[in-house]
Amino acid sequence: PPGAATAPGGGLGRCVAAFWLALAFDALGLAVLLTGVFADLFFSDLLIYAGGIGIFLSLIWWVFWYAGNLEVPPAELRDDVGLSPPKGRGDSVLRGLVRGLSTRISAAFSSAPRSRA
Repeated sequence: PPGAATAPGGGLGRCVAAFWLALAFDALGLAVLLTGVFADLFFSDLLIYAGGIGIFLSLIWWVFWYAGNLEVPPAELRDDVGLSPPKGRGDSVLRGLVRGLSTRISAAFSSAPRSRA
């Protein structure tokens, strides 16, 4: 459709490296796991566990790939990172209180004597 954002990279999204790493971890983990299951080796238990761990670790890359392809409308993003103007006086008072507390805590830690271990 016109105006729709198209993902570069041939349909893989913006995080192509995470996609290929996830596929590589899946393939390698599956190969190691199946080798441990079907090969008659004295360390087959190690291969089964290692393959399972490799497949589990591929989930990290799949989450990176998915999260990297999420699109947030600029209006929502502006609101979340505090770029919109304060909504009222209560908001600025709260910010002042938090800033004052943060300054006091920072000053307390910076003036504390440091011991050398």
